[in-house]
Amino acid sequence: MISYCGELHSFPSDGKGERYDPVVNGWCILDLSITRSTKVAVVKSEIYSIEVNTSKEKSTIKRYDVERCSWQTVLSSHEGCREDSCVVAAGNHLYVCGGSLDDDFVTKAERFDTVENKWEEIANMQEARGCTCGITTERKIFVAGGRGYWESVLKTCEMYNISTNEWQFIGSLNVPREYGRMMCLKGTLYVLGGVNGSGRSELSVECFDRTDDKWIEKTTIPVKIISKNNDDVF
Repeated sequence: MISYCGELHSFPSDGKGERYDPVVNGWCILDLSITRSTKVAVVKSEIYSIEVNTSKEKSTIKRYDVERCSWQTVLSSHEGCREDSCVVAAGNHLYVCGGSLDDDFVTKAERFDTVENKWEEIANMQEARGCTCGITTERKIFVAGGRGYWESVLKTCEMYNISTNEWQFIGSLNVPREYGRMMCLKGTLYVLGGVNGSGRSELSVECFDRTDDKWIEKTTIPVKIISKNNDDVF
């Protein structure tokens, strides 16, 4: 789900997109759909997606045309063709970090220039990972957890400095998790949700203390309020 022009846009895997208008307090179905391997992000007030087809070894960058309510293909190429990668937006670029290639997780990272419509190489991450979560703030990209070598669920986190083209490790999460979500609220990074190393839904919420370079457990998602029948689903 992304925020765009004061509205919420939801792009569920293998389903129709939806848009929420807070003015009328209602949802409407969008005349488009995406695949399970598609990632969506907002770049300079425009919605972009990257769709991966590993069987054809091809990735397709698309831009959403709001007036036509349809995706317009920008570029198809072999770059960025990895499943379970982390896709974030910064400036004029879409960054693709990690993911799986030939059933192995990789450290590879690159970015797509939406102005020049071309791919650019950037430094590799410190650790191979996929199924990770990330976000951009203050010209830095943060990624947390994910799945690494030997199918292990990770606690490690990294930060990419866009200005210097360098990755470095930062403090690790308290709980290993994959498929989590990261967000930035008033300058503070939060990680929540996902699946932990035991294969169960992880309900703890952690925030990052940049001064002490450590993650702090803040609260637990109250799933019993969401679902009385299953206290392990979020």
